[in-house]
Amino acid sequence: MEQWIEAQDFIAADVIRWKEGVFHNRRKGKALRIGERQVAAEVLQRGEDGWVKLLVRGCTITKDEAAGKTVQALKAGEQIRRAAKTLLRGKVERLLWDDETARAAVLASKPAKSRFADLLVEE
Repeated sequence: MEQWIEAQDFIAADVIRWKEGVFHNRRKGKALRIGERQVAAEVLQRGEDGWVKLLVRGCTITKDEAAGKTVQALKAGEQIRRAAKTLLRGKVERLLWDDETARAAVLASKPAKSRFADLLVEE
């Protein structure tokens, strides 16, 4: 059985899911929100520049708000790229590993870096 837990952070090889708004760009004015989708994806790489490469495992449309506009679901197997801050805004959940001690070992082998390290300015 799949068990999802709320995640404040994630690493490569984690499977995460989040909700994201879907927008339609108009010629004039602000983009129009046409719906929402829930995406489940495997983290392939988390770059130092704040971008995350993901492999889509599943996608469902949760809200279809605009008449005449269809919300496109992402295809399984498709690679996408999202900003880490955007993902964290979408209430990220992480799929528990079969062996959480292996995940802890992966975390312990990496040098610790806060996601706020870029904000610190040396004086």
